Amino acid sequence: MWQLDFDTFHIEKKIKKFKSDKTIITNFKKIVIELANSNDPRSMGNLKHGRYRYCYGIHLTKSHSLIYRIFEEKRVIQLIDLDDHKNLYGRDNRV
Repeated sequence: MWQLDFDTFHIEKKIKKFKSDKTIITNFKKIVIELANSNDPRSMGNLKHGRYRYCYGIHLTKSHSLIYRIFEEKRVIQLIDLDDHKNLYGRDNRV
């Protein structure tokens, strides 16, 4: 089992933003449980590059994703961000 680590304020703020969209909330909860119980959480997502280098992304819906990072030696999954594709990867967010 993997331990989850996240900025409570940031992730809760994002969840409140999508509270009216039950699909996002339901899928978020389901995926977080699956990640924590996974033998290899890397296999659940896609490795990212650019701003989210060394992170993985997994779709919650067609247009919304969860970004996470894995710390193998500590068996920790850090939840980085949750948002729609435009806000996560849009031109304004590029570094």
